[in-house]
Amino acid sequence: MNGGGFLGPFVKAGLFAQVIIVSLFAMSVVSWAIFIRKWRALRRARRETGRFLSRFAGGHSLFDYQRVAAELRSSPLSALLLAALGEWETLKKQVRASEAGPEMMQRLIPNITEAMERAASREEDKLESSLPFLSITTMVAPFLGLLGTVQGVLATFLALRGAQLPTLQLIAPGISDALVTTVMGLVVAIPAALFYNHFVGRVRGLLSETDRFASELTGIFRREVVMLQLNRDHPDDAVK
Repeated sequence: MNGGGFLGPFVKAGLFAQVIIVSLFAMSVVSWAIFIRKWRALRRARRETGRFLSRFAGGHSLFDYQRVAAELRSSPLSALLLAALGEWETLKKQVRASEAGPEMMQRLIPNITEAMERAASREEDKLESSLPFLSITTMVAPFLGLLGTVQGVLATFLALRGAQLPTLQLIAPGISDALVTTVMGLVVAIPAALFYNHFVGRVRGLLSETDRFASELTGIFRREVVMLQLNRDHPDDAVK
């Protein structure tokens, strides 16, 4: 048997097919690197989000969770909380400097919501980073493989134009070599498609949790404003 072993079809492929095979191999290496890095990052984000929510359900003051958020940086909820608290402190200083009351703080609640939206947008970009490459690989790899096959089949038939009686023995080697690029394209595209859909599901779950948490935080800050109003109107009751 003189097929050159497993790598025989790759070695005997033409220059055009070899360029496609090398390109597909590079795409495969990058895809697997993304998979390993993304799997670790999303697993850590999901684990720390669960820990964050379990501590946040304790009913303590918002500012008691600032240290928790600083510890669980991989959770997107931590970024939302820190952004909201930073905006809250800034607004309190500005309102206090202008001698305005809690009514002004109530009207400025949308500023806190916008700060959380900006933080959520940054976290979404971070979670979705590198996923477009997997999506592109899923779509492009099979077409690259098919392009190599079509070119190989065309080259085989063009080489047989002068033959008096083409036989299967003359056609089969060229066709089999040409199919190598299609196989390579599918080998690259299938794992990339699996990784992409798996990660998209994970990211959507984290973003849904982020939306719910942002809505909950908005309600908490509204209650904080009400408490400021009550403390100002009834300072004796606040002391009691």
